[in-house]
Amino acid sequence: MKILSCIYLLITRMRNFLYNKKIIKPYKSKSFVISIGNLIAGGTGKTPIILYLASYLQSLGFKVGIIAGGYRRKSKGLLVVHNVDKLLTDVEKAGDEAFLLAKSVTCPLLIHDKKYLALKEMDRLFDNDIVLIDDGFQHRKISRDLDIVIINDKTINEEYLIPAGYLREETKNLERADTVLYRDLNETIKLFENKDSFHFSSKIRLDQIRRNRAIILTAIANPSNFVNFLIENDATIEKVFSFEDHHFFIASEIDEIIHYCSSNSIKFIYTTEKDYVKLEKYEATFEKTNIVLLVIKLEILFDNDLEFKNYINLKINEKINTI
Repeated sequence: MKILSCIYLLITRMRNFLYNKKIIKPYKSKSFVISIGNLIAGGTGKTPIILYLASYLQSLGFKVGIIAGGYRRKSKGLLVVHNVDKLLTDVEKAGDEAFLLAKSVTCPLLIHDKKYLALKEMDRLFDNDIVLIDDGFQHRKISRDLDIVIINDKTINEEYLIPAGYLREETKNLERADTVLYRDLNETIKLFENKDSFHFSSKIRLDQIRRNRAIILTAIANPSNFVNFLIENDATIEKVFSFEDHHFFIASEIDEIIHYCSSNSIKFIYTTEKDYVKLEKYEATFEKTNIVLLVIKLEILFDNDLEFKNYINLKINEKINTI
């Protein structure tokens, strides 16, 4: 595995060299482009940060668009998931993360495996002021005006690149980012002193917790974080049903989970927002057996929310001078 990681390292170095030397030129959008990415495979909180930024920027009167990859979706090529008015497809065609974003915002959202092609189409179809790129740090074919990278403890502690580890490229490549967001990390941690940085945490609302016995059903990259959130807030967890990240649940799996709940007199199932967009079609099946899906929503809390918003304002103002 380490040999494969070395090969992957050489590939990423060569690719970055070609972009750094401008041998390969990125696509430049007519909109102000903000990339939100990370260094590791797996969840670091990109989706809630994108929702946070989209909501904030729209509150300022900006027309916002979102570009995503639609990872593990059951479709190919370009797909308009949401236009200005409504959803245009389903979760299986869009992928769970893109569909969750589209359900949560009222703005254009396009997906393509090659994100720069989605951005080109976004520029052709819509007149946006700002476009947010989901998971954009490694997608260097897109020129960005603000490059945000999210770091968590897994990023700090990981030594190896894929497939021996989880890193998608070397940590030193954070040098090309504009700002680093540290998630759930001690405020004294700072990988690069010359980088703008902010700390944020992800919390759940206590009113979502039931004192009843329950199970957890999820298909996310880091289920232990979700499990710990619930246990630390006094949830009584009998069992965790954890599937591969982005897994699409099938009827037989739902039947097995319902059978377990019925056999053990359990009436509550905790799940995430990302999982719920794939479980929603089974809602009636759960209701027939009086099982309640408790969809846990994360809240993003910056240590200094006003400071982060002012930073975003400043970066946009430097470029388009509209704030």
